[in-house]
Amino acid sequence: MSERRLARDVSPEVVVVGGGVIGCAIARELAVDRRVLLLERDRIAAGATGRAAGEVTMSPSYPDYPGIAAHANAFFDRYDATGAIEYVEAPSVEPVSPDREEAARARVDRLRNEVANGGLDVAFESPDAVERRWPALDMSGYAGAVRFANAGYLDPAELADALRADAEESGARVETGVTVTGIRVDGEGDNGGDGTEPVGGTDGGADSGSVIGVETDHGAIDCSTVVAAAGWRTRELLAPDLPIPIRPYRTQCVVIRSPALRGRDVSMGWLPGPDVYFRPMGEDELLVGGRSAAVDDPAAASRSADGAFREHASEIGSGLLADPDPVRIVDDWAGVDAATPDTRPIVDRPAAGPDGLAVATGFHGRGIMTAPVAATLIRHRIEGTDPPFPGDPFALSRFEDRSADFRFASISDGG
Repeated sequence: MSERRLARDVSPEVVVVGGGVIGCAIARELAVDRRVLLLERDRIAAGATGRAAGEVTMSPSYPDYPGIAAHANAFFDRYDATGAIEYVEAPSVEPVSPDREEAARARVDRLRNEVANGGLDVAFESPDAVERRWPALDMSGYAGAVRFANAGYLDPAELADALRADAEESGARVETGVTVTGIRVDGEGDNGGDGTEPVGGTDGGADSGSVIGVETDHGAIDCSTVVAAAGWRTRELLAPDLPIPIRPYRTQCVVIRSPALRGRDVSMGWLPGPDVYFRPMGEDELLVGGRSAAVDDPAAASRSADGAFREHASEIGSGLLADPDPVRIVDDWAGVDAATPDTRPIVDRPAAGPDGLAVATGFHGRGIMTAPVAATLIRHRIEGTDPPFPGDPFALSRFEDRSADFRFASISDGG
């Protein structure tokens, strides 16, 4: 791609930075009535999206905001019906050890009472009930399981590609192999001598100017709105003038094969103590993911699972599945995502930033499932209208400290 091609052919209103599932979902949402250009430095779903597990567990992830979960769940049901993706509805279970039974039952009762009218279907089920429903599971070491309905799983890359295709069908342009190096802002002063300033201002707000475009490694592009959805790279894209509290972390996945899974149902779920989650993959395979940890050099982080985690996943699989034979590892990978201090993403049009800048990052392992929520919320933030669900849980203003130096919490470990 040449600089001349970009400068001559592209006249977008909105530039979306990042071709993961979040960027694709936002481009799809906005392209219906805006000229949208999506820019991705690599290829679509090349980062965290392509290395995600594909679980959709919005109800247990947002029990305090059932409207958020309901919005996402309804989207996946509708999108599956179009044939664009295959979304498998499956309850999510949390096997509970005997020492945690009392606390787990109390949590189930609390969730039922708090969201009695919110559609959250949660129950504590006995070991026998779990094994009858999912014969591949061995519940002999557990007191039961917390079962959440309104969950499921899908192929993350398939979802991102379907969203991209929809965006392009609505008129969006998608360019891969283009790195956005900065956001151009029309300031009120003479910083830089060219009428532009960096993102943000000394105090933010009215002094922060307005977005006029982006700089890329193929030249400048004019636009009036930029949506920064570049995963863990979003912080460096906006720094130093608009700090956002995200940090990169690495998570791992292992696929195991077992005769116990052949022709027998297995649930999806998670084990907070061992810090893993799991879901079916294919006819006789189980994906086991987790053991997330913050990383200082995300670009150099290994894209393969560690030997220790491969062993850990094998042990978990052997203990969880009703088969005496050892499981066999058939695949593994690792990926880097962006975390926030409270494990919930930042999806906002920050008051401290320039007019025309929106941010969608820090999805903390829940980007696949939260993509339709992010897309809807970004539209409403750009338009200045109220979304159909609470937006405050995603606001940047909830963080007083915008430093990236915070304690990382793994969501698969109950964080």
